[in-house]
Amino acid sequence: MHKFHSLVIKQVQPQPHAVIWTLSIPESLLAEFACLPGQHLTFKATINGEELRRSYSVCSAPSRTGEMDVLIKAVDDGRFSQAAQLMQPGNTVEVLPPSGHFVLEPKEGGRYVAFAAGSGITPVMGMIHAALEQTNTAQFVLFFGNSKTSDVLLHADIAALKDRYGARFSVHFFLTRQKVDMPLYHGRFDAQKVNEVYRSFLHSWQADGYYVCGPGPMIDVVCDTLANLNIAPELIHNERFLSDGQEITLAEKTIQEDAGVTVTIDGANHEFNLVAGTQATLLESAESAGVDLPFSCKAGVCATCRCKLVEGEVEMINNYSLEKWETDAGYILSCQSVARSSTIHISFDE
Repeated sequence: MHKFHSLVIKQVQPQPHAVIWTLSIPESLLAEFACLPGQHLTFKATINGEELRRSYSVCSAPSRTGEMDVLIKAVDDGRFSQAAQLMQPGNTVEVLPPSGHFVLEPKEGGRYVAFAAGSGITPVMGMIHAALEQTNTAQFVLFFGNSKTSDVLLHADIAALKDRYGARFSVHFFLTRQKVDMPLYHGRFDAQKVNEVYRSFLHSWQADGYYVCGPGPMIDVVCDTLANLNIAPELIHNERFLSDGQEITLAEKTIQEDAGVTVTIDGANHEFNLVAGTQATLLESAESAGVDLPFSCKAGVCATCRCKLVEGEVEMINNYSLEKWETDAGYILSCQSVARSSTIHISFDE
C-alpha cells in the first residue's frame, strides 16, 4: 500500500506554464491505484544526486480505467517541476498510490461549490468530473481565479464539461491582471468578493459542500468568510498547495524525555528508541532508524504522512491538511509530530 511503483508516462500535454502527464496504470495495479475525486499522487525522483518527493493532484475523471492525468505546473527554482517539463512519453516515473482526504463522493441531487485559484483547479477537476459523470442530477458551481485568460489551466476541459452538462455545471472566471466587463469578476478572492459571490449566486442554494484549493492566504480568506456567513464547518473543505509559517524550530522539535517508538506499516511493527534532547519529528526519527515511511512535502500540507496515534502523546507543530474530525479521531501528521511521552505507537494501517 505504501510502496512506490514504476509507471510509464503515456502522453504529455502542454498547458500554460505546465504539463499534463497521462500515466498508464497496468491491470495488476488497478485496484491499488483506484482514486477518489480530489486525491493526489506522490512522485519520487533523484535529481542531481538528491531524492525529491512531490505530490500532484489527479485531474482526470475517476471513471477512466487504466490511466490517469496529473498536472505539474512549472515553478521558478522548482527542481522537480522544472525537470517534469522535460519528460517525454515512454519515460518511467516512481509513484505512490493515490492518497489524500480532500475528496468529494457525490450523491444524486447533491449541490457542490468550489473556489479554486491557479493550479488549485487540479483536485477540483476530479470532483467536477465525478459529480457530473457519476450521477444524473448533481450540480456543481466553480469559481475560478487566475491572473489572465491565457493562464487558465484546463480551460478546454472545463469548456467541454460545460458544453456537455449545461445547467448542471456553472463556471465563473475571475481575473486579476486583465480587464473584464463586470467588476465582480475582476480581482482576487478577498472577503468582499466572496461575500458578493455568495449574495449573487449561493445564498439560497443550500450547497452540500464547499471545496477550496489554492495558495494558503486565499484559502484562509475564503474559508473564514464562508464561516462568517454561517456555513456549517463540516461543509467547508480545503487543500493547500503553498503555506506560510511551516518551519519547525529546533526548540519545538526537541524531545523532552527518552521514548520508545513503535511504527506499524503494511502489517509490520518497527521499533526504535529516542534519547531526550533528540531534535527530530517522528518522520525524521523513523528515517534515521531506517524505517521507510510515506511522505512528500514535510510541511504539513499534503497529508501523505498521515497516520493514527495508537498510544502516547505527541505535539503536532503545524497542520494544514487534517480536518477536525481526523484530529479528533487521533490522526496526526508524522512530519509535524514530536514525541511528548515515553511510549509512542503510530500506525499507517488505519
